[in-house]
Order: sequence, then structure tokens, then C-alpha cells
Amino acid sequence: MGTTEALAKHLLEFMGGANNVVSVTHCATRLRPKLRDRSAVDVGKIEALDGVTGIVDKDSGIQVVIGTTVGEVYEAFIGELDVNHSESNDKNLETTESKEKHLLNDFVGLVVSIFSPLLPLLAGSGLLRGFTILANELGWLSTESTTNLMLTLAATSVFYFLPLLVAVTSANRFKTSPFIAIAVMGALIMPDFISLIQGDGGNMISFLGISIPVFNYTSQVIPAILTIWVQSKMEHFMKKKLPNSLHMIVIPTILLLLLVPIAAGIFGPLGNYLSIGIANAVGWLANINQIVTGAVIGGIWNILIMFGVHWAPNTMVIIPEIARTGSSAFIAYGANANFGMAGAAFAIFLRSRNQKLKNFSLTAITSVFLSGIVEPAIYGLGVKFKTPLIAGCIGAALGGAFMGAFDVVGNAFVFGGLTTIPAFAGPTLWAYIVGLAISFLGGLILTIVLGVKDPEAEMSNIKK
Repeated sequence: MGTTEALAKHLLEFMGGANNVVSVTHCATRLRPKLRDRSAVDVGKIEALDGVTGIVDKDSGIQVVIGTTVGEVYEAFIGELDVNHSESNDKNLETTESKEKHLLNDFVGLVVSIFSPLLPLLAGSGLLRGFTILANELGWLSTESTTNLMLTLAATSVFYFLPLLVAVTSANRFKTSPFIAIAVMGALIMPDFISLIQGDGGNMISFLGISIPVFNYTSQVIPAILTIWVQSKMEHFMKKKLPNSLHMIVIPTILLLLLVPIAAGIFGPLGNYLSIGIANAVGWLANINQIVTGAVIGGIWNILIMFGVHWAPNTMVIIPEIARTGSSAFIAYGANANFGMAGAAFAIFLRSRNQKLKNFSLTAITSVFLSGIVEPAIYGLGVKFKTPLIAGCIGAALGGAFMGAFDVVGNAFVFGGLTTIPAFAGPTLWAYIVGLAISFLGGLILTIVLGVKDPEAEMSNIKK
């Protein structure tokens, strides 16, 4: 396998060069370039590169599946972009073609760019919370101790201050001041503001004679995203219209003066009502029948990942639910998708006579178990050979149904793997582990039974 720098150089070359790349972001496993001319990309050559696991190829653009080293590749790619980019063209300028509307892709790209920087923190805090709960369950740590309190605060502060964290990443995404963003959203979680809230919120207060409802905005993300988007528009406008000598004083003053009331009176309540609506919809879905819900979520999750749209439910449903309630059943159901595909990969490892494919299958399994990353199995095996994807989805549905029957929940936003099991500590931990085993065995057995017809797989028959 080549170096990261070599991979980045080839990626840029096969994407049509620096002038063809408008911008680039990445999520946990994928490089997501935004391109001027889609036809200039050589998808076949990109897919053949060592270090590239797969390609999500759409009319609106491509997503290059790298895996857990995507951050390193991204940094190297940015370096190549800066070195090779023509000074006569700004890499962030939009062309007419790149502005073509693809609403779902644009939305997913937005949430990926906002939440991706927070994933390590969310995962780390989730594991710490899981280990703390596990220690409580085993009787190693008293829930009344100050040690337990400190560990709980360390693990849950990320959710209390989530509006501030999202304000920072949103500011980076919208190219506006992150410090002003923190100050604006910080006003809504200060103790004096919290003291205005009565009961569950919704009571009215007066600002300049105007009545506005107040709610608790700790753990909420929608108000932060909307407010910082408006901040970016206002800041960019004022920078163009005001003399440079006034920027340092006038712009922060005006933004604080206007945005705090706007956030408190408009975007805060709007985000709160949207969050309540989403929460009610999720609750309604979950209460129809937990077994069916678990089966459906487990069964379709790999498909959502395959098309790159799983970030919508992740960020709009699962993360807010965990921030609000401290747990989510959906994060548990989705973990079955990883183990269903791991089981399918293990079947190929056991039955294939193609040594290169066996080695790749083992890599895909390791990726799931150690990091909860399933894309190598999906693109390298599932999409390529079809039946492993079908088997993995069915196996995941079986595991999800089992978890639904026992009301399994997760305590944090983590990717489903062996290393993240502590995040599911609690009374239903046993059912979570059994559900993962069902998914793995389901994917394994069904892949062997269905077989892989592609001769490249060189699958041996069950019977000699």
C-alpha cells in the first residue's frame, strides 16, 4: 500500500485536478469532494487505488470510502490541493454546475461537516459513560460517591454544552467567527437564563415589550445551527459594507445585540418545537412494536450507509435523543448492521479460495470489531457480490428484532463494535450482546447458504 501522500496525490489527479475540486469534507470513513465537472472524474482508477475501499457514485458527485484513516488522507489531500491549485481560481468558489440543487445530498453534506469533528468526543464520552455505568452495575463504584459524580460529569458535559460545540463546528462550516458563535449560544445556557424557565419551559418572558417563550436549550443543536447560519450571513454582509477599521468593534457588538434575542425568541423555540416533533415521531415509531422497529432499523441501516444518508437519522434523531434522555434504542438497533456484515465477511473468509479476498474479508471484520466501521465490508464485499449484503441485512434484522423484544438501549452515540460494548452497559447489556451474536451468525449462515455466484470469490461448496 502506498503512502498517504501518494494516495492523496492520485486521488486529486483522478478527480480531474485541483481546479475541478470546489471543496472537500470528510466524515468518519469517507472523503467527500464537491466537484465542478463530474465527467472529469475517473471513478475506475480511483476505485482501483490501494487505500480506497469503495466509491459511492452519484450524479451529484462521489464519496470515496477510505476507512479509519480518512482524517490523514483528508489532511494530505488538502495539502495537495493547496500546492496544486491555480491562484487564478478560488477552490471554494461555486460554479453553475456545482450549485445544481441536490437537496438531500446538500443536507447530508451539511450535517456531516458539522458533526464529524465531534465524533471522537462523542465516542470517547460514550465509552467513559458506559464504563461508569458498568462499574455501578458490578458494584465496583457507588452511585453516591463523588468519584461517580466526577466521572459522570466528565462523560455527560459534552451533551450539556452540545449547543456550544455545534456552534463552533457550524461557524467553521459557514466561515464565521466561532468565538462570537460561542458567546451567542452561551447566553442561552447561562444560569440566569435557565432560571427564567418554569417547569418544562414554554412560559413567556418580556424582551423590549415583546413576549417570547423560553425553554431549556442545553443539549439542543437545531437552534445553534440556524443561529450561526444567520450570523454568517450578517457577518459577511457587514465585512463588505463597513470600513476595516470598524470591523473589530462594530461587528461583534451588533451580532451579540441582535443574535441573542433572535436565538432566544425565534430559533430557540422553533428548534425546541422541531425537536419535540421529532421526538414524538420517534416515540410513536418505537411504540408501534419494538420487535418490528428493531428489525426494520437493523435491516435497513446498511442500505442507508451504502447511500451515505445515515447521517440524517444519526444527527436529527439519535444524537438529540441521547442528549435529551441519556439513551437511545435506535443506536443499539443500528449496531446490528455492522455485525450482520461482519458475519457475511467471515463466511467469505471461511469459504473463499481467493487469498486476496480472504485477507480483505479479515480486514473488514477487524474494522467492524475494533472501530465499528462497516464500509469496507459493505463496498468491498456486499455491493460487489450482492448476496453478502442481502445476508448481512437479514442477519441484522434478526438481531434488531431480538433487541427490540427486550427493549435494549444504548447510553451513548458510538459505532457498533466489540470495543464499544461498554456504552450499552445496564440491565439490557446481555440482550445487546446476544443480538449482535444473532446478527453475526445470521449474516454468516445466510451468506454460506445463499452462496456467492461471482467466480472471483472462488467460493467452495458446502458439500464436497
